[in-house]
Amino acid sequence: MKKIALLYHEVVDDYKESGFQNNDNLAYMHTTEIFEKHISIYKNFIQNQNSTNTNKYLFTFDDGGISNLRSAKILEKNDIRGYYFITTKFIDTKGFLSKEDIINIHKNGHTIGSHSHTHPMIFRTLPKNQMINEWKKSKNILEDILGEEVLSCSIPGGDADEKTYETAKEVGYKHIFDSEPIVTHRKLDTLEIIGRLSIKASVSDQEFLEILQLKNLSSLQRKRKIKGIIKKMIFPIHQYMQNKKNG
Repeated sequence: MKKIALLYHEVVDDYKESGFQNNDNLAYMHTTEIFEKHISIYKNFIQNQNSTNTNKYLFTFDDGGISNLRSAKILEKNDIRGYYFITTKFIDTKGFLSKEDIINIHKNGHTIGSHSHTHPMIFRTLPKNQMINEWKKSKNILEDILGEEVLSCSIPGGDADEKTYETAKEVGYKHIFDSEPIVTHRKLDTLEIIGRLSIKASVSDQEFLEILQLKNLSSLQRKRKIKGIIKKMIFPIHQYMQNKKNG
């Protein structure tokens, strides 16, 4: 069985109401109408599949914006449960979930996971001890809120290296979601590594259906590879500007 994880962020009708307010996130701001249409396409697709298709589809949401309340209700209305990955530094702040919100989403059957504590944009560039601190602090905060162990996490920015997976395993996570458009099974000892297919707001209904059918998987993988190369090229500039700003 392949786990086909779909990556969303916000479901909003006013992008200013939820989550991180930056240009990178605008591409992941879906209106309520578009998200509900995706759910309808998904349900029709599943109903039309034959019994030999045992793929498991997962709806995942990064950041922990207040709009998670809306997407969770839409999923529940359609008898679907999602994965909500929380950036714990922003809990109880404007545009983000409160502790009570997180508890209620979890009580309604959704999985709560970590999206790190502070959301470093290029996570894989962090020193190992800083990675461990990001994973551990977020995990501890969420476990204090929920009163149970948190076993899933997703990577801010989606980019990973071996150290990213190793530190998540060391802290005690069992499932880590990256942003690689890979649906084959990957493991690092006890850690399951799950790729995700990014669903941007610009995706048409037909393109979304083709994503579900894995028809454009090779194209998504090529685009992801090119994006990774560009990120590696611009990171030194990004790091310089951040150091200058902080200095």
